[in-house]
Amino acid sequence: YAKLFHSTLLDTEQLARPIIDNENRKESVLKYLGAWASMKVNINTAPRHVLEAAFMFGGDADKIAEEIIQQRRIMPFESIGELKQSLYSYNDSIRKCEKFITTTSRFFTIRVRAVSGGAEAASVIAITKDGKKVQRVAVINI
Repeated sequence: YAKLFHSTLLDTEQLARPIIDNENRKESVLKYLGAWASMKVNINTAPRHVLEAAFMFGGDADKIAEEIIQQRRIMPFESIGELKQSLYSYNDSIRKCEKFITTTSRFFTIRVRAVSGGAEAASVIAITKDGKKVQRVAVINI
């Protein structure tokens, strides 16, 4: 899969085109598609629809996502235990989805876009960060 994802046969330009394009959101599939990363969603950084997907097996996904977004604006969650305490009424739902969520990340994506006149170039770089050690995982030029 990783070889296919980085293959020249893959039309990353098509994947980079916005599927949601309005005054509030401009998002493409490429933003959320990756052949690297962990199997867990960081609740402190994930967008709403990713949070909803992570909690869909527990029920109340839209309500939990909204609560997480509102609370993390004030202060990020330090642990899943803190999330459970904070959203006590959704404990059963959170417990069912606990293996899919985390409060920290080791994998990060850096997006760079440059425009000069009519020319445009963009890259997506995936890195891992373990303490002070940063390692490049992949680079995709779009």
